[in-house]
Order: sequence, then C-alpha cells, then structure tokens
Amino acid sequence: MSAPVSAPKNLYRFSVLATAFVRMWRAWRILLPVVVVNALVQAALLIPGLMPYLSVAFGIASLLSFVVLVFAFGAVTAAMLQAAQGTVDYRWVWEALRARWLSLLLWSLALVTALTIGFSLYVLPGFAVLAATPYLLLAVVDGRRRPLRVNFQTIGARWGRWLVTIGVLGILCLIMWVLALVDSFFVGGASGSLIGWIVLGFVAGWFICTWALIYQSVKTSKVIRIPA
Repeated sequence: MSAPVSAPKNLYRFSVLATAFVRMWRAWRILLPVVVVNALVQAALLIPGLMPYLSVAFGIASLLSFVVLVFAFGAVTAAMLQAAQGTVDYRWVWEALRARWLSLLLWSLALVTALTIGFSLYVLPGFAVLAATPYLLLAVVDGRRRPLRVNFQTIGARWGRWLVTIGVLGILCLIMWVLALVDSFFVGGASGSLIGWIVLGFVAGWFICTWALIYQSVKTSKVIRIPA
C-alpha cells in the first residue's frame, strides 16, 4: 500500500523548497511532537561520562539513539509524502510506519553503513552517497518494490531539479553546520543538544517534504493516467 495519490498536477512551481516550506505544515500534528520527543531522547542519551568507544553502555545508547531516529524519520516521511499533495491521513501514516518498520530499519542501516564507508575514505565519497540516494528511504516508507531502483528512476526523471536542489541543500547544510558549531560552543551539553536536535528536526522535515514533492510528481505522472 503506497501513499494515496491524486491526479497529476503542478505540485510545485519555480521553487520546490519554497513550496515544501509551506506544505510541510500540513503535517504539523506529527512533525511537532515527533521532533520534540526525538530531541528529548537524543539529549537524554548524552550520559555524563559515557565516552564514544567500544563498551556495552555506549553500544546500547547508540543503538537506542539510532532506532528512535529511524522511527522519527519514518513518521515524518510518511506524513510528508501526503503533505506534498494534500491533506494528511494520520491513520495511514502510523499504519504505513508499522507495516514498513523492519524494511525501513534495514535500509537505514545499509545507508548508514555506506555513508560511514564513504566518509571514512574522504569527504566527497560520503556526500556523493547522500546526493545519490535522496529518494531511497522515501520509496521504502512508500512501500515501493526495489526502492533503490525507484530512487535512481526518480533522479533520472527530474535530474535538473535534483541537481539544483542538491546544490541549494548543500549550502543550507553548510550554514546549519556553522550554527551547530556556535550552539555547541556557547551552549553545549544536553541543552545544546536539545536545541540542535529541535532545529535539525524541523529543517529535516522541510528537506524531506522538498524531496517528497519531486518524488510524488514523478510517481503521479507514471501511475495515474487521465483519459483524453
């Protein structure tokens, strides 16, 4: 069961980012609590004295952090897949997340592994993996078969829009990285983490809605057929 689709229409015009910033608030009832709860959990996992090296405690904290983050991502993504087109069916969001939870967890783990390998080699390979897979987890949450293939088909169908959006998002991510450094320097600790995760959560919702708009525009143009 994929996200409900409507007849093909102009889901965005000149700026898909501007459209996404407006459309994302259709899902505020999911976006707001999910972002806040995730931020609280991530901040709470900054246990004093817990060092980032191989230990049982650090392993448990890292696993819990990852699982909560994947759950939050899945809930927001399912909501944005619908917000990109119209009203949000909150019941469908939770049903979709429950049905695809294991698949989302496995694909997320595979993506994180690929990113870790990429960034361990150099900065560019890591960013290349990110740039090449913007629709992968959207397709997983949407229940599409062969999500990696769907990802590359979507890029191919809107390669110009994909390229421009990657460039703009890259600049925005650089700005966020600088702000994160400022946050960690002047605030730091659990409070700084809480602020950072809340900001990151809402920005991530915006980015996800941006990719969802492009993804849905390709999906509807292929799935829906309007008789002449």
